[in-house]
Amino acid sequence: MMPFDAIISISGILVCLVGLIHVVIAYRQTTRSAEPDPQRVKRFVESAPPIPGHLLYAHQDRCPAARPSRAQKAEPSERAPKNREAPR
Repeated sequence: MMPFDAIISISGILVCLVGLIHVVIAYRQTTRSAEPDPQRVKRFVESAPPIPGHLLYAHQDRCPAARPSRAQKAEPSERAPKNREAPR
């Protein structure tokens, strides 16, 4: 009876390995399709409307430390580049 048990065990191991290969292939295909397209993200961000000021600073009454500093409120200098690109 030993050879029959060995055949069952070996076939079970092979079935598990084939299943593992299928799972790995399926996982790789799903992660590739979920990657964002940089051009589409850039178009989405550029087409978004500006956030209203009353929504940006609504939490300041509860958290005074969140108020923008003077450096953030100041206008950019004339030497600073006007068209900045997000870091990559």
